[in-house]
Amino acid sequence: MPGFNILTVTQITTYLKSYIDENKKFSGIYIRGEINDFKENIYSGHMYFSLKDAESEIACVMFRNYAERIRFAPKNGMSVIIRGDLSVYKKSCSCQLYVYDIQPEGLGAKYLAFEQLKERLEKEGLFASEAKKALPRFPDKIGVITSAQGAAVHDIINVTARRWPMAKLILTPVSVQGADASDQLIRALKKQDNDIKPDVIIIGRGGGSSDDLSAFNDEELARTVFSCKTPVISAVGHETDFSICDFVADLRAPTPSAAAELTSPDCCEIKQTLDANLEFLESILRKKISTLSAKLSVTSPVKAYNFTEKTDIRFTSRLNEFDRMIKHSLKNKIESESFALKTELAKLDSNNPAKILKRTFCRAEKDGKNIKSINDISIGESFDLYLYDGHLKASVNEKAEGGLSF
Repeated sequence: MPGFNILTVTQITTYLKSYIDENKKFSGIYIRGEINDFKENIYSGHMYFSLKDAESEIACVMFRNYAERIRFAPKNGMSVIIRGDLSVYKKSCSCQLYVYDIQPEGLGAKYLAFEQLKERLEKEGLFASEAKKALPRFPDKIGVITSAQGAAVHDIINVTARRWPMAKLILTPVSVQGADASDQLIRALKKQDNDIKPDVIIIGRGGGSSDDLSAFNDEELARTVFSCKTPVISAVGHETDFSICDFVADLRAPTPSAAAELTSPDCCEIKQTLDANLEFLESILRKKISTLSAKLSVTSPVKAYNFTEKTDIRFTSRLNEFDRMIKHSLKNKIESESFALKTELAKLDSNNPAKILKRTFCRAEKDGKNIKSINDISIGESFDLYLYDGHLKASVNEKAEGGLSF
């Protein structure tokens, strides 16, 4: 149409986007509202939702690099304060907030993350009482995971030395606060449980702010504590402080000193108990001996002698009987073996070559070998002829057929 400046949709969208993007008033703005229609893309990690109040609603997107930084899980209906940049989505020419920070309104993000993690782990059964392991009554080795410079380790050493000095304390020093504190705690716990293998493990630190104690609210640390084969006592902070580690551990102690008392029986109390038991047993034994002595004193000496004499006669008779049985058995055995030996000797004697030769038989040998056939020697060859009382040197003059007949 003549006289009119006709614009395209893209031109309008581009103009609006440029105007908003270049206006600093729409950059880094804080907006209060309620999360609605929340969606998280499991592949990209981006979060998509809308922020609304009683009358209006605006689309929001939070890209993965910002979404990974938040410490709680956004949910529909949650009142939040977000920070982001307002811009125009050109494809639909719609205003959209590009969010890079979300804070729950009226509730700190860390506290909310703590409550959400606590609720989730509790539902999984990590806090269940039936999963708790019993502490050893008299520990020989006590593992300690804490800072080597803090007051906690000195409290544990002092209390243990006073109550149960025979125990061996094995310290794995770690940093208990800071960016890598939770990783150090996890590695130390695995080392104690798998390599050192103490009877019980104390993990903890002295008191501090919620930020100072945050390493003990780590989810991976909680799962490591739960999977330990060794009983674990959590001693994090003062009496009013609680951590996720406290809930997962087999026992929670309000302070490191209290943890040392829970693991260490009081040797003085044990000694008093043993002394009392010893006195009780001695009194029982004295009473028993006195009762038996009184019964023995009224027993007739004659009856006692008769009883002893009868018992001696009965055992003597049985011993004599056993002696007769053994001698009779040995005699029969010797006679049986003697008869068998004589029989074998008679067989050997009957087969004595000397006796056989004496019965007119002789033995002919050539070069130390028996001559059994006329074919074993030739005419003119010499041989030895053995008789029972000597032997003859002979030679073959003639051979003839016909041997001995039996």
